[in-house]
Amino acid sequence: MRESRKHWVSRLAIVALCGVAPSLALAAIGLPPLTQSLCASNEPVVFACHVGSKVVSLCRAADDRGMLSYRFGKPEALELTYPEPGRQARAAFTVKSAPLIGGGETTVAFQRGAYTYTVYSRVGRGEDGATPEFEDGVIVSRRGKVLSRMRCEDGGEGFREPLNGVAVK
Repeated sequence: MRESRKHWVSRLAIVALCGVAPSLALAAIGLPPLTQSLCASNEPVVFACHVGSKVVSLCRAADDRGMLSYRFGKPEALELTYPEPGRQARAAFTVKSAPLIGGGETTVAFQRGAYTYTVYSRVGRGEDGATPEFEDGVIVSRRGKVLSRMRCEDGGEGFREPLNGVAVK
């Protein structure tokens, strides 16, 4: 899965530079559609992947590049939405990037009570030292102690757009 991801990521980057809608572009070059997300049809998908039978998504408000929304669960039964519907999320997320040997890691995190939810995407060197390894997922911690680490089972797609415009703490 990881090897094929490298191949289609470069294709998708070329398509994005050409300004073609991603879903149409993927179909045109024979690739599967983007991972199902929990975002509304008018919300751009910033991040989405499957963790078990559930989906994690970061959605951006269509009319505001700085506003994000986190959603977790199944399309018919959301388990967590942050911020809660109708509440403002301005400056509710923390965005960080860090270099790694052979790659880097980007995280988007928020706090809800004593819990911290961190969506991450990382690329680093594989065991052979040359092949890149990709990993996306979500980490849930409470007061600094990791309670759950959920890796994207479908490989994820990383962050689909730059996060430099996101309103952060």
